[in-house]
Amino acid sequence: MKYSSIKNWTVGIILALITLSILSCLVVKSQINRHMGGNTEVVDSSVFNPQQSSIAITNVSVLSPDCTTMLDSLTVLIKNGIIVNISKDISTANEYNIIDGSGQYLIPGLIDSHTHLHKSKNDLLLYLANGVTHIANHNSEQDNSLLKWRKEANEDVLSPKIYIAAGGISSKKGILQKFKTLLGDTKKYNTSTQARKAVINFKIQGYDAIKSYNPSKEVYFAITDEAKKQNIPLIGHLPPDVSLEEVYSSGQSQLAHVEEIIKATMRDFGGMSSDNTEEYLIYLKKNSDQIAFKLKKADIVVSSTIWLMESIPKQNFELVNFLKTIELEYQNPGQIEGSKLAKGWLPGDNRYENMEIKNNPEQIKRSKLFWKTYIEAIHIMTKALVKNGITITAGTDSNTAGVIAGFSLHDELASLNKCGLTESQTLYAATVAPAEWMHSNSGKILKGQRADLVLLKKNPLENIENTKTINAVTINGKFLDRTALDKILQAVKDANNKSRKISIEELIN
Repeated sequence: MKYSSIKNWTVGIILALITLSILSCLVVKSQINRHMGGNTEVVDSSVFNPQQSSIAITNVSVLSPDCTTMLDSLTVLIKNGIIVNISKDISTANEYNIIDGSGQYLIPGLIDSHTHLHKSKNDLLLYLANGVTHIANHNSEQDNSLLKWRKEANEDVLSPKIYIAAGGISSKKGILQKFKTLLGDTKKYNTSTQARKAVINFKIQGYDAIKSYNPSKEVYFAITDEAKKQNIPLIGHLPPDVSLEEVYSSGQSQLAHVEEIIKATMRDFGGMSSDNTEEYLIYLKKNSDQIAFKLKKADIVVSSTIWLMESIPKQNFELVNFLKTIELEYQNPGQIEGSKLAKGWLPGDNRYENMEIKNNPEQIKRSKLFWKTYIEAIHIMTKALVKNGITITAGTDSNTAGVIAGFSLHDELASLNKCGLTESQTLYAATVAPAEWMHSNSGKILKGQRADLVLLKKNPLENIENTKTINAVTINGKFLDRTALDKILQAVKDANNKSRKISIEELIN
């Protein structure tokens, strides 16, 4: 009898623990889903009814294929999603829907070469509303949902074209990491055998590239080697224990940030702090051209993400003022508000906000000097990349704190321009360069190219800020006028407001 009671108690405790574990997992998964934007209502894109007939944009100034000049008074014919003719003297038959482009400027659809899609499908509409017709996404989801989104984008769904890198591939051991992986965290790879199998599997699944995030040195060289064998590009970060010299011969196709180069030079220098900022900048200036020369020789493309780096000290020390400068109402509330498992964007819960030193004037002073130097270093390196002919692609790292899908690319273009790129070079970095890197039939306004276009009110070659003066967007031949674009933005804002748990009224100007 006594034994039976103990047995019943034991079984009961085990069942209670199992139930508690299941409930805990469900709660954690729910938190992750919300933080990734999965609880927000998905806007029905079919209600915007873009014009899908053959289109003639007449009497418009067209950006030249090399992005250096505007070609005046041209007519661009679009049929079945493709540019079929460009000329001054074209007879537009009745089959074409005429769009008067008088006094306007036609550029290729913009391309963001570093984005992060999670569970917020409304982001796809935010890109289009901002003239971004192609994105390179630097993460994959375990359920392969992004592959489905890419397929839909290639068919009839209203969406930018999507290039997807699998991963990012990282290395991390331990029971806690295995538990996090079960709950939806990106799987980790700790041996070269695991990494090689992952590359092969990602290639079979149909991903466009492999992303290196933070793998061990062993895993990094396994994925670079296997990626070459599988003929799939490797992009992403530079692991802390891999030097620039090793990257030059690795076969990596793209570095995900200019910042990755700066981190490597800081390691080579022996570490940069607020005590040696001048010495470090002297070191960087001395070596930046040689680094750029070797990157050029290795044919490594660099995605920029400069504006994000410039925003970090603002988020660190003046977060409220910073949040008032961005289009916060369009960002998915789940990501803004965060969760018990991950920080959001708001004051007191922002990953970049430095709460630990807020009452220490000396530490604040040292931290500000560090960030001032860090950003100056990024500017120095960017200028060296331009000077030495490195292919720079405009990228934002969207959905990182402060970086809103679509809107942020215009901020990035302004940052590139301030770093020394001309308006022409900046446009090239957001159109031709990323299209060529991704082997996409877009990025130029030429006969035979996919009809991904942006109609602007003002000339972006005169001022790069004019990329914001969007009058219409054509995505794969579907024409969205300003009215349709405004409806898209309003629909996303309305969906966000329904899901919002924390008011952001005081943060919106």
